[in-house]
Amino acid sequence: MHKKFIFIGHRGTRVYDENTVYAFNKATKYEADYIEFDVRKTKDNQLIIIHDATLDRTTTGTGSIKDMTYDEIIKYKTKINEEQVPLLEDVLEIFRNKIQFMIELKAENVQVPLMDLIYKNDLIKDCIFSSRNLDEILLIKKRFPDSKICYNITKGKKLTLTDFLKLKNQKNKTIHNINMISLRSSLMSSEFIEMCHKHNILAFSWDFIHYPNPLDVIKSLIRNGIDGILFDDYKNILIIKQWLKMS
Repeated sequence: MHKKFIFIGHRGTRVYDENTVYAFNKATKYEADYIEFDVRKTKDNQLIIIHDATLDRTTTGTGSIKDMTYDEIIKYKTKINEEQVPLLEDVLEIFRNKIQFMIELKAENVQVPLMDLIYKNDLIKDCIFSSRNLDEILLIKKRFPDSKICYNITKGKKLTLTDFLKLKNQKNKTIHNINMISLRSSLMSSEFIEMCHKHNILAFSWDFIHYPNPLDVIKSLIRNGIDGILFDDYKNILIIKQWLKMS
């Protein structure tokens, strides 16, 4: 590892209701550096935190986020802890000065209102902005040069993983302003990590929830130089912190 290792709570945590205040509290209590969450916009232009384009998987309701108002959405609760789908503004207010934020832009219509809200709350320096749409986050970087941007290359638009690995030592204007690149753990390789580091980019990995022993996979990636992990289970954050101290 060539820089401080970064601990991120993936959707807060995925072992309870993801993307909820409860999940974010768990990640914060277990000493994550960042909470990662997904932002979408409702029919009445409210920015809310939810991963999917519909309510179906994570709540007791059904329907498309973009076709519903926030008042309609909060009639339904999350399936485990019966929480409301939170407003972005509320989460920023609750957790500012407690933890930093990794914000995944899940729809192309959220960038401008999101950045306006972050700027208004003076939180640019406390955020990483992530997307699979490279042009979108490069626009954020252009508007806010001090912002930190992460390209989710797993299903990335414009620059694919295959193309990135072919760059070798070439200078490339497309990736010049990228601070981090994230990749699904099943696609991770030493070659990817090395390529990120050649271009002064931090390498992140995510999606460990389906492994029989995710800690073994995480430890292997750390040995190979990964810079940050999006932890699905908040309890593994302190386990890895202790392991790093002993290593």
